[in-house]
Amino acid sequence: MNKNFKVIKLSKKFLILVILSFLILCSAVVIINLNSKPTEERPESDNVMGIPVTYDYIPEDSGGRPGIRRKIRYVVIHETANHREGANAQAHSQYLQSGGDGSTSWHYTVDDHEIYHHVPDSEVAWHAGDGLKNPGGNLNGIGIELCVNDDGDFEKTFDNGARLAAFLLNEYSLDIKNVKQHYDFNEKNCPMIIRETGRWEEFLTLTEKYLHELQNVTVTQSQ
Repeated sequence: MNKNFKVIKLSKKFLILVILSFLILCSAVVIINLNSKPTEERPESDNVMGIPVTYDYIPEDSGGRPGIRRKIRYVVIHETANHREGANAQAHSQYLQSGGDGSTSWHYTVDDHEIYHHVPDSEVAWHAGDGLKNPGGNLNGIGIELCVNDDGDFEKTFDNGARLAAFLLNEYSLDIKNVKQHYDFNEKNCPMIIRETGRWEEFLTLTEKYLHELQNVTVTQSQ
């Protein structure tokens, strides 16, 4: 009887341990799922801090739009490296609509007077050169291309890019530390002009200034 009692007692302890382990595992899975839950797409807006926005999404069946939903963690800044006259935001939108290079894509193109939106924020685009690394630029970043066409005003594009970055940070409750360069994900020298002229900190400072403006507006409206 004593041996049977000990066996039963040990079995109960073992069962309790199994149940506790299962509950801990379930909790961990829930936490992981919460942390990686896809970000909801924000409502469309026809302007960002006074800059007109054109929505011209590339086809859903194109190689540049895999349709993968993801959690947004970063805003990734690029430059088009296309100095050709006329290579503005609209021209890059037309390039993507015509198929581009078959796979490369990004979410926004910004020039000195407007913004084109190519892929929904909540979807992966192929712009950071790091595959589907988690966390990564493609998997978790919103890609912004700044136009550098010779007949454009890069200073205004620079300012418009900071406004868009601030807008996205505000929309998705991100911080200035979440603004990244293409370089941060695969060491490509991009955004080239900003990097080679030592203006990255200036871009971040300007972005943060606009972010504070948006946050102050939000606070005022909620009062």
